[in-house]
Amino acid sequence: MRQQAVTVSAVLIVKDEEAVLAACLASVAWADEIVVYDTGSTDRTREIARQFTDIVVEGYWDEDFAAARNRALTHATSDWVLSIDADEVLEGDPRALRNRLERGTATLCTVLVQSVPVNGSLPLALAPAADAHAVARVFRREEYRWHGALHEQPARRDGAPERTAALPDVRLHHTGYLVGVVEGKGKAERNLRLALHELDEARRQGLPAVAQEERRMHVARSTVFTGRHQDALDLGAAVADGTFLNPRHAVMLAQAMLLPAELVGDESALDHWLGVWQTHDETEWAARAARARHAARRGDAEAALDALAPTPTTAVNSLGERFSRLDSVTVEVWALATLGRARQAARVARDAAERGVAPGAPGGLVSVLGRDRVLTVIGALDDRLWREYATWCVMDASRDSRTFLECMAQARPGDATVLGSVALLTPALTLEEAAQWAVAFRAAGAAEECPLVATSLDERQDPRQRALAGALAFSAYHDTRALVGLEQALALVPEEHAAALLADLEVVAPGLVGSGSSV
Repeated sequence: MRQQAVTVSAVLIVKDEEAVLAACLASVAWADEIVVYDTGSTDRTREIARQFTDIVVEGYWDEDFAAARNRALTHATSDWVLSIDADEVLEGDPRALRNRLERGTATLCTVLVQSVPVNGSLPLALAPAADAHAVARVFRREEYRWHGALHEQPARRDGAPERTAALPDVRLHHTGYLVGVVEGKGKAERNLRLALHELDEARRQGLPAVAQEERRMHVARSTVFTGRHQDALDLGAAVADGTFLNPRHAVMLAQAMLLPAELVGDESALDHWLGVWQTHDETEWAARAARARHAARRGDAEAALDALAPTPTTAVNSLGERFSRLDSVTVEVWALATLGRARQAARVARDAAERGVAPGAPGGLVSVLGRDRVLTVIGALDDRLWREYATWCVMDASRDSRTFLECMAQARPGDATVLGSVALLTPALTLEEAAQWAVAFRAAGAAEECPLVATSLDERQDPRQRALAGALAFSAYHDTRALVGLEQALALVPEEHAAALLADLEVVAPGLVGSGSSV
């Protein structure tokens, strides 16, 4: 009889997160329970939380992150805890996550956190994998507590060694930079006070109307970074009644208003400010590019291509900002592929690569173009982009990004940059991938970094994965290093899982375990 699936609690500590909390909680609605521990919000945070869960705790803040997280933990009841922040959104396959937790023997798991760019109007699949890193966020509830007032980390209650595994099936998209923390909330409020003071002074001194318009514009722009997005939109609309005294003011204000319009989901305001930008700019191309990005964000590929269709190779707008058609290559590639024009999309991507411009994140390119067409793009990468893409793959670590690395290896067999990246990714590799890469490493004379052996010796890995990797490495290559990892792993496998593992080992390496061998 199949064992009952493990249960998962999503646990958060929050304060004044009304701008982002709903998206976060919606992304973990699949969890068995959601625990929201509020440390003193003065906005609608608790009201929003109660729309998703009955476990909303009105707690307190004592300048200690670990203490707050531990207080939140006391309200969780599931087998596992998923710790997530209010400005993060979980993306991926929750069912696969549960399956990995159920099958594995790890007690602590890492997930990839990827920050969304401030001007993140691109489809996330193709957006550059900037500022991504693996963090420990999933752990067995009864075995862990948080430690550290700042930069807190989960640690075993009993001090025993960690059994860690990576969870490639999900990732967290960090959106905090979209809601006013770009400059820090304190600095944003300070800037708003200064802008309001300057506007009052302009009115008191009776400065010309165009000067007062400029100061009203600065107030609206400063409000954006405080996170009060609807207030910013209302102030922006009040700056001018359909006309602007200075076109430059119009362009600057329009650019600033796009962010709050998108965050509050006001498509009418978004379209209005894109129109203001396009009407008042000396050239319309930068505004068209912005329109294309926002169309892509909505998933409207036809509108994105329509916006880009007449765009010249290069242009300069009224703010002196230089625009290149290549700046929109990620949107163009996505839109063409989405509309079934994958061959043309690959050609555009390859043209960009030949000009030294990355046409999109590695995993996204695999997703929208497919493996064979990605190979044509990879063939156009110069050495700088080659290194850049190898780094992106390590930062992302998704299955599609690992496929991109496989394509890079196919294009340049034995390439040291690719093999070095794979070595860093070893904890994220499936057993099948580790076996495939082992062939490449050994063919390149790099047997000492064989992923199968590395997996078998990695104490952070799941013991079952270690045992199977060790058995494969010894069976295929007679690498005695793997036997050490295999022995260590077998000693860590819980008794109730031992029989199933021995059966799997017999398939992988018949006779290796329990037949008079040294293991």
